[in-house]
Amino acid sequence: MLRTSCVAAFLALLASAAIAADATSAAPATSAVTEVLVDNINARTWKQSSFRSSPDSRHIAYVLQDGNKQRVILDGARGKAYDDIGVYANFFSPDSRRTAYVAQLKGKWYAVIDGKEEGPYEALVSPLFSPDSKRVAYKAMTADGKTAIIINGAAGNPYDSIVIRSIVFSPDSRRIGYVARRQKPGQAPAEFVVVDGAEGRAYDAIGEGTLIFSPDGQRLAYRAMQGEKEFAVVDGKEQPRYNGINTIHPVFSPDSRHVAYVGEKEGRQFIVLDGKEGSTHEGILSALPQFSPDSRHLVFVAQQNEYNYIVMDDKVGEKYDAINIGSLTFSPDSKHIAFVGNHDDKHVLVMDGKVYATHDYIGPLATPFSADNSRFAYRAGNSDKMFAVVDGEKQQRYDAIGEESPVFSPDGKHFVCRVLSDTTMYVIVDGTPGPPYDLILNSVRFDGNEGLHYVAFKDDKAYLVSHSLQQHAVAALDSLAALK
Repeated sequence: MLRTSCVAAFLALLASAAIAADATSAAPATSAVTEVLVDNINARTWKQSSFRSSPDSRHIAYVLQDGNKQRVILDGARGKAYDDIGVYANFFSPDSRRTAYVAQLKGKWYAVIDGKEEGPYEALVSPLFSPDSKRVAYKAMTADGKTAIIINGAAGNPYDSIVIRSIVFSPDSRRIGYVARRQKPGQAPAEFVVVDGAEGRAYDAIGEGTLIFSPDGQRLAYRAMQGEKEFAVVDGKEQPRYNGINTIHPVFSPDSRHVAYVGEKEGRQFIVLDGKEGSTHEGILSALPQFSPDSRHLVFVAQQNEYNYIVMDDKVGEKYDAINIGSLTFSPDSKHIAFVGNHDDKHVLVMDGKVYATHDYIGPLATPFSADNSRFAYRAGNSDKMFAVVDGEKQQRYDAIGEESPVFSPDGKHFVCRVLSDTTMYVIVDGTPGPPYDLILNSVRFDGNEGLHYVAFKDDKAYLVSHSLQQHAVAALDSLAALK
């Protein structure tokens, strides 16, 4: 039962592509591989949608239906039984050392932080850890019907309500913000931002999921609405009002010095960069304009007369039938930019304005560049198979390849793919397959340059699998040289 459901779950994660079922089974791995049993999985009683692995891919947690009770299973250890375990969260802190979830018992809700209960409350929303994992916050409703944010067990000011999914920590974990709502008799509700306990100005509405801190944690921006106008608020100052702000949230540059978003007026759309409007377009498709890692360039996808094109630093590129918006990616040194377009019913990989490759299908570019900028890889498909292309060379064909694959090791000497052959999954290291499993999660993690590990399932058992990377003689291939 577990095998069938796991394979289905893997296929659901892949971008659409033709899949066949007659691939030759992969051979056993030659590199040193070790397995550590983490847990025996009861496929009839576990809540598959609840399954989570820790960020470091060394721990697993899920909800088990135990008669008329539910309990969290952490690395095989059974947690306390509750009447219900709430909407499944990430469970784990960013450093993978802490856990948090919400649970109901006798009509009351509790936050269970590191195995200890906080509460009871009338209602709860899943806890959120700060990036440094030292603080945890959640939204709770008390017996008087008011709602407050609880941070490390201490309650903030109560409000009529707090907007769902609005809690956000700054990247340095020092600050916290959220959107609260207050209702006065005979008036429409007003929304406002609360940052470090201080309330901002009230507006008719603040865009859901729009609150964002700059990378250095010193600046704050969000999208607000008043009457029929929409505008950005940056560092507490209202920006020009437009017919619409067509972006999920304002975007800060990596150095925190610049901020950009999409504005609209008179039926045209444009980028507003540091308060200045750029050239107008029929439509801007990028919900989030993208800065280069060095913060010197800004790129987005726009539309004109049913054609798509990228605009970088206000310069318009070549037109394509379509462009995969999520495929835009810069090299770590910001010297190269790649994306996937569609032209004459073919997918084209465009690098620095030139067509690098053409296939029937090219998957979204996850992390195509190696950290040293010397190597390039992506996944593609022709006819009924999929394959990785590494430094311009096609690899072995498989029924499916994980959407995060291929990925390079930190030193760029090794590449890894997660693949499906018939109903069996493997991790491929430098073209060599590891052991077969029913399911391998999409969280393969490198242990520096010496090895890698991941969580895998086989015969209703969960394993922590580790590979020792052999010293392969990888030629120093620079796939970008041809572009110079």
